[in-house]
Amino acid sequence: MTDAIRLTNLRRAFQRGDMAVQALRGIDLTIAPGEFVALVGPSGSGKSTLLNLLGGLDRPSEGELWLAGLPLHTAPEKERTRHRRQRVGFVFQSFNLLPRFTALENVAVPLMLAGVSRPEREARAEKLLQRVGLGHRLHHFPAELSGGEQQRTAIARALIHQPALVLADEPTGNLDSATGQEVMALLQEMNREQGVTLVVVTHDPDVAAYADRIVRLRDGQIAEITSAVPEVAPTPEVEETAVVALPGRGVRQRDIMRTALRNLQRRPVRNILTAMGVLIGIVTLVAMVSFGVGVQREVQRNFETVGLENVFVSPQYAEGDAFDPFASPKPVSPLNPALVEEIRALPNVLSVDPQLELPFGIDVALTAGGDPLPVRIVSGFGEMNFGFGGGSDLVAGQDLAEGDSQGIILVAGLADQLLAEGQSYDDLIGRTVVLTARLPRGETSDFSSTIVGVRNSPGRRTIDLGLQERAAIKAWWFGQPDILESEGYDQLVVRAANLAAVPGVIEQLNEMNLQTQSLEAILDVANQVLSLLQALLGSVGALALLVAALGVANTMMMAIYERTREIGVLKALGAAPAEIRRLFTVEAALIGLIGGLFGLVFGTMLGRLVDWIAHRYLISEGVTGVGQLSVVPPWLALGALAFAALIGLLAGLYPAARAARLDPVTALRAE
Repeated sequence: MTDAIRLTNLRRAFQRGDMAVQALRGIDLTIAPGEFVALVGPSGSGKSTLLNLLGGLDRPSEGELWLAGLPLHTAPEKERTRHRRQRVGFVFQSFNLLPRFTALENVAVPLMLAGVSRPEREARAEKLLQRVGLGHRLHHFPAELSGGEQQRTAIARALIHQPALVLADEPTGNLDSATGQEVMALLQEMNREQGVTLVVVTHDPDVAAYADRIVRLRDGQIAEITSAVPEVAPTPEVEETAVVALPGRGVRQRDIMRTALRNLQRRPVRNILTAMGVLIGIVTLVAMVSFGVGVQREVQRNFETVGLENVFVSPQYAEGDAFDPFASPKPVSPLNPALVEEIRALPNVLSVDPQLELPFGIDVALTAGGDPLPVRIVSGFGEMNFGFGGGSDLVAGQDLAEGDSQGIILVAGLADQLLAEGQSYDDLIGRTVVLTARLPRGETSDFSSTIVGVRNSPGRRTIDLGLQERAAIKAWWFGQPDILESEGYDQLVVRAANLAAVPGVIEQLNEMNLQTQSLEAILDVANQVLSLLQALLGSVGALALLVAALGVANTMMMAIYERTREIGVLKALGAAPAEIRRLFTVEAALIGLIGGLFGLVFGTMLGRLVDWIAHRYLISEGVTGVGQLSVVPPWLALGALAFAALIGLLAGLYPAARAARLDPVTALRAE
């Protein structure tokens, strides 16, 4: 320190309820660079208050306090933090070593706060610990050190960043006389060899005897100043210590992370329980949203199997016609065979597939050389293509052709009932069968057809019929041989040349007074519904996470109460409020992130388990061909982790702000 320490009319008053307490009453004092000064006096005389003011931990109520040209009486918090970090070293009576740090790491803390790299600061700390006789205790924790070893570690910590001023508060108060003499000899040696200005607060006259000057305080005022002649003259050969400039950038983010992880190990059970709250929320979120994603992809897959270039065409019906409950409405332009041929001739139309629906609840039986078997005819609107498990691969034969198709396709369960011993599904292809339809009043009619394929689909009595068979059955049912010409098909599936040609085809069909709907539009609507469902499912997990956030906030508040003194020590060593805030915020975010990581794993496993159970159930019901229903895409995994960390971070903001605002003097007195 090139300039003297100068105190002019320094006063400090505290408010204790309604009463003002005068701790310092007009102190005037100058301390020369490199001087060893002892502050003595009874309890309550203002010694510790004066020490806190010199260290920039507190502000005077009145007067001036200059250190190395810095007006500490008016300096902002940022300057006072820089003053503690770069110019001051503290030695505390109760050592105040960080319990989760080894001796080596404790000594290196001031350099960590200054932004010095880990290898460099640990090398300097090791050298200094060897110098104070603790080279064999580098990797021991404070609880494993004796009182004297802890105090020597604290002295090394105070000197590691080569401060110009060292402030020691009762450095021998918790030590026996022999160890106290060793500590004071060490402080005196550092004062003489490195030219460090040393200010020691003590009640012990033997300790005060080491000082160059003794300043006696009483009732907040200087009662007496005496000089002492050192018993041991300064050695002529002073060891020159190279002054290494500190980066001054502040603590590095990697050191914040490392320290936060270490702090989380203090209360592992409590932190694990807190993280489990986040875990439950993420499990719920991931499991539910993964099912939304899986179902959406399955719907997309089924639609793409049919082809997004398909346009569904329905007839328009006249508005204003009287409603007749006993008759079907009459279309304006029936979808008859003539219209089908006209549509097939349109540009960019590859094919037209008429769909014909049979009356609901029609009673049909199938005879193939044995007893009649009751069967159910699938819908004419593509049930085999749209349902989960629909569109299954044929196990024999071929599918019904588009357009004017003919033939019958059996499900495997029904085909099994027609097989003779030793036969396979291929033996059924081409066999003629008879379908017997029965009217409600009991009349029947037989319709001949040929088996063209066997499909591995659910059910044991389902069949799919070609268009010709459907038309014949429907005409007989209604007693209208010309039913296709008069009423037409129920729907047409028009396949455009490609997806880009769909709008043009739709426009041409609309000009023909037909209702159109593209598969892409249907898919968009389905995706919107599924996205809404996905959001609703995800909100359940989000709500659970918000509840977990309260647990994180509570844990961090408890951590602050338990580590109040540690926060005071860090501030005394030069930690800025913003760095304290970052440390606790990162701890909270890590709790959330750890809970989120395990929640992601367990949520994925839960989704896969439920997916496996669902598939087993569907298979038992004869539904096959269903894809994976629980899907965790990368965006969901990363989003879940980010959301969990964000929840922890937000929950830790208030506790971190509380920690950053703690007064260092008050924090150092906490038990």
